[in-house]
Amino acid sequence: MALFDDLKSKVTEMSKSAMQKSNEIVEVTKINLAIGDAQSEIDKVLKDVGEIIYGAYQEGANFGEEIESKCIKVDEIIENINGMKEKLAELKKVKICPNCEGENEPNATFCSKCGNKMDTDVDEVVVEEVEDLEEE
Repeated sequence: MALFDDLKSKVTEMSKSAMQKSNEIVEVTKINLAIGDAQSEIDKVLKDVGEIIYGAYQEGANFGEEIESKCIKVDEIIENINGMKEKLAELKKVKICPNCEGENEPNATFCSKCGNKMDTDVDEVVVEEVEDLEEE
């Protein structure tokens, strides 16, 4: 009987230890998730601050050399992105709406997504005029 009581005691002790470890793991996970959420919140706030500063820079505000160089870098990246978007539109043979950036047929006058009047490129006007002359 003593052997059974001893075994029962050890099993109870092990299950309590397992429960304690399990609870610790749950707490550690909760804290890690809370830390991750807090870091995400910081990242969002820093992004918002950066957007505010960049907006002020675009409106002519003067900042220190370090911030100004970062804003210039953002300008360069935006210019690069716009170039890639133009190249992509050419490859896809679509016209991009300047208002909503929706894709449209190359000869679209209005955006099919937002209804905005599309810019007409001078080259397109010349091509259309030449085509009209050829038809006559």
